[in-house]
Amino acid sequence: MAASFMMKPVYQATANLVIDKEQTSSPLTGERIDNSSYASQLLTFNTHFKLIHSKPVVLALVKKLKLDEKEEDVIASPLARIKQQIKANIKLLLARFSPEQDGEASELSEDEKLASLVKQIQDLITIEQVRDTRLLTISAENTDPVLASRLANTLAREYIEFDMESRLSSSKENLEWMNGQLYQLKKRLEDGEQKFHDFKQVSKLFSIDGKQQEIGHKIEEFNDQYLEARNKRQEIDAKLAEIKRLAASSGDITHIRSLLGNPSIDAISENLTRLELQRTRLTKVYKSKHPKMVQIDSEISKNRFKIRIELKKELENLKTERAILLSKEQIMEENVAQFEDEAVDASGKELRYTILQRNLTTSQSLYDTLVSKIKESNLLSSGTSSNIRVVEYSSVPVAPVSPNKRKNLLLALVLGLFGGIGLAFLLEYFDQSIRTEDDLRTYLDIPVLATVPSTDMLNASKEGY
Repeated sequence: MAASFMMKPVYQATANLVIDKEQTSSPLTGERIDNSSYASQLLTFNTHFKLIHSKPVVLALVKKLKLDEKEEDVIASPLARIKQQIKANIKLLLARFSPEQDGEASELSEDEKLASLVKQIQDLITIEQVRDTRLLTISAENTDPVLASRLANTLAREYIEFDMESRLSSSKENLEWMNGQLYQLKKRLEDGEQKFHDFKQVSKLFSIDGKQQEIGHKIEEFNDQYLEARNKRQEIDAKLAEIKRLAASSGDITHIRSLLGNPSIDAISENLTRLELQRTRLTKVYKSKHPKMVQIDSEISKNRFKIRIELKKELENLKTERAILLSKEQIMEENVAQFEDEAVDASGKELRYTILQRNLTTSQSLYDTLVSKIKESNLLSSGTSSNIRVVEYSSVPVAPVSPNKRKNLLLALVLGLFGGIGLAFLLEYFDQSIRTEDDLRTYLDIPVLATVPSTDMLNASKEGY
């Protein structure tokens, strides 16, 4: 109870921060660039919650308020001061046994001193979230109410500045990286354009639209001509074979004439048939030496000779036509093969053309996207703002939060009352004195003859006994 009245009063100051939702639209186009989920927003909020009283922010607070120059005003607990003094004495004692490291020990001691101060300030600060809101409370405790208020307010401002500096630093790093990537991408784009141009110049291929279709039509056309020439040649080969067979077997001109379909041969054959019929009739009247018989035999011989001549011409014509068709067939076959090779070559060129064009298009798209991102980053870095703001600064507290003398007094009274009662029962429990006849019977188990009162010897002497 006395400690409560001897302790210095500790005051608590509280500032309120609000963490708004992150910007989710592009400053260039206004389109949505981030589809933050609830889990993502919660993660961001918790990150801010942990960073507010992190070492870099508290260290900035120490430098801002110059607390490293007046550390005694910060440490509120006497135990903390004693603990710090003990640590300092131990380090001084260790430094005496290693004088060669005095400089390093001194420098290390300053660093540890600052780290200890930061840790103590972190212990003085409490961060809490207001449930179901985006609000955070920053509470600072100290024996100096003014310093407690300054701690809470300065920490809030320093964290906002820390957040803005972090965003700006991140934007600058991203911008530097994107500028480096832009240079490489621009070089790759220029190389791709040059390769594409060189390929078109060498291959004489400036467009692939309809190229394969055109070659396909040509192949189909020459293939049709090839099939037509081959079919005609095969027909002629069949005719020649049949004529040769008929000529070898019977020599009947009628069947041969039907195969050839030559008007001249048909006319001569009809004339020959008429002469042969006329000779048949004459043989019934005249003998073979008769002038009329001799004349008609001469005409029959002439017609047969003409037929042979015409047949020979027709066979030569067929052979010539066959040779022409065979040559055409070979030419068409070569053309088809040539265009097939050209189609394969064109397919390879088209593939290379498509690859180069796609690479060029991709590089151009990436380049345009990166340029847009760089412009966006420039705008963001030039107008960097934090989504954190102070909604209520701390005022200088009037009443301390500890020690609570009224509470401590009431607690002392209650504990004293129950402690006294408990002590009385405890003493009674450990008291082994025998006071009554029942105690003798109970504990010693002996009979009691009489009870002799106890008399003070001094009083007895005064009364004359």
